[in-house]
Amino acid sequence: MSTTLDHNPELKTWARIIPSSEPGQGHIERPGGFDNRVWQNRQRAPEAFELALVAALEEVFESGASELEAVIAGLNARHSQDRQGQPWTEASFLQEMAVLGQ
Repeated sequence: MSTTLDHNPELKTWARIIPSSEPGQGHIERPGGFDNRVWQNRQRAPEAFELALVAALEEVFESGASELEAVIAGLNARHSQDRQGQPWTEASFLQEMAVLGQ
């Protein structure tokens, strides 16, 4: 019986933020191996905190927020909190985005 996963446990960490512009130098996996793109796959299932943050961010963006200050205000208006259970600040939001963006 096969099980479908909601993440890719075999995904290798991508070492470069910007892919090489030289031909043949931008392989993430062994050539001919897998066609996994780091930005399209995840190594683990999202945590409840991450799913709640995504839902809150979708609401904030749907309400028209596009600048960082408005996004933070929108999250706090929806009683979304950072990982420490505190209201979002620009610093805590940017830090969380840096962690989630790896």
